[in-house]
Amino acid sequence: MHEIGLMKNALSMVKREALEKGLNKIELVELVIGKMQGITAESLAHALEIARADEPMFADCRVKVKEVEGSMKCLDCDSLFSLEKPAESCPSCHGRNLKLGSGLEFYVDSYTGN
Repeated sequence: MHEIGLMKNALSMVKREALEKGLNKIELVELVIGKMQGITAESLAHALEIARADEPMFADCRVKVKEVEGSMKCLDCDSLFSLEKPAESCPSCHGRNLKLGSGLEFYVDSYTGN
């Protein structure tokens, strides 16, 4: 489950910054997650429980997610298309010269605490 590693890394970064700011408790972490990450609400909730198990700072922390649509661009025909998982070919010209636009993001957008 790659979600656990991603969540542990995110909370670790938040903890480091929060301690520098003198915060002792984090109430909310806002994440940006690309749809092509394949992360479900259930797997994210499970990952959060595991990642915060030994971290009192996150005991009552909630996570809010902003999803980013996946997109790719065909460099052969200049077509831009949305999708939920990476494509192997362009739906317009079937070319394979593709560039990822968005959809694999996973980062902390903001957090609040005291």
